Parts: sequence; structure tokens; C-alpha cells
Amino acid sequence: MKNRELDSARALYYGFFSLAFSFIENRENFQKLVEMITYLSKSPIEENSKSAFENIENFLKKENAQELLLDENNNIFFSPSTTFIPMTASFYMEDRDDGKKRVEMTNIVLKSKFRRDSQNFKEAEDHICFIFSFLQKLLNDENEDEIILEVFSNILNGMIDEFIESLHSHECSEFYKDIAVLLKVFIELERALLNVKKVEKVEHRVQQKIFHKEKKEFRKRAKRDFEEVTSL
Repeated sequence: MKNRELDSARALYYGFFSLAFSFIENRENFQKLVEMITYLSKSPIEENSKSAFENIENFLKKENAQELLLDENNNIFFSPSTTFIPMTASFYMEDRDDGKKRVEMTNIVLKSKFRRDSQNFKEAEDHICFIFSFLQKLLNDENEDEIILEVFSNILNGMIDEFIESLHSHECSEFYKDIAVLLKVFIELERALLNVKKVEKVEHRVQQKIFHKEKKEFRKRAKRDFEEVTSL
């Protein structure tokens, strides 16, 4: 028998991570993030999660917290002058975006009743924010266990450990260092629930060094909503 309460909690976490890794310019979405953190922090998965939530809440109490978060997000995920962190499954597998994992993820999405909302979400189907949002939708729906397992096993599982490690060790990571802790704990729980093993780390080519250039000034990203996945 499915545990709907557990699935709802898992869906909430996936939605939280999708929002946390988005570029949140909208004040409403920032407040939504704060509210989700406040709610989830009341029932942390374990002690490391508890400490991470405390650090995150302290960060968000700063007067200019949203501006600081935007700046950190830009420096970690978009700036050409800092350590490069890929956000697509294709890059972790093939050292490039728009690879086989995007095709594979697109085919998985087509098995469901959900589709990428291309008006609000311009990134690929194998982008980590879309993957999290898609899993959230599947968990909130019923009888989607096979697709959930396929997404986690074939798409997310191969990239997530390196993503977490890179995020936690990034030179600009403060807010996201603790997000990495929360994500690591959650992924370990998901693997236990889905009976999926951790995969071996994929070695990347030296070409990633091209992303380390002279620092440029802050640049804003295209505005997008949190609702990245829509029903047919």
C-alpha cells in the first residue's frame, strides 16, 4: 500500500529543491521559499539536516537576504569567473548540454501526463530544476511509481552526488552549502526508499577549465516562474 503522507513529504522536498536552485527574482517566490524552509525545518530528517536548516534560517534573516541569494546563485551557477557547476544530467555524463540524457528524459516525460512549460521554463528537460519539479508532480499524482523510479535511477542518480559535492565545496557557497547538506541527506533517503545504489563518479575532461575566466560583474538571468511542469 502506498504511503500518501510519505509521498507528500517527498514531493514537498523535491519542490523545495527545485525552487531553491532557481534564480528567484520574484518576491513572491522568495517568500514561498522562506515559508517552505520554515515548514520543513520543523521536522528535519536527521541532525545534519537540523543544523543546516538553522544556518539557512539565519541567512534568510539578513536584511538583504534575497539580494544576497541572487548574487550567490549567479556566482555559483552562471558566473564565468568561478568554479563551474553543470546543472544538466547530460553534462555530467557527456561533458556537454543537450546530450543523450536530455533525449532520455524527454522520452520519460512523454510517458506521463505532464509536459515542460516552455513559456516559463527555458532550460532543458534534464536540467536539475525540471527534474526535481517533475518528480514533485509525479509524487503528488498517484500510480506513477515506475516513472519515478526511472527518472531517479536513469537520470538523477548519475549526476546528483557530484552536483552536491561541487555545490558544498564551491568558493562562493554559503546558503547553498547548507542546501547541499539537506539534498545529500534527502537523496540518501530516496535511495533507501527506491532501493537504488549510488553510482561511480564520472571523470570529466579538462575542457571545463574554459569556464574559469576573469570575473565579470553581476548579470541578471531571464525571469522564470517556479511552475515549470504543467498538466496536459
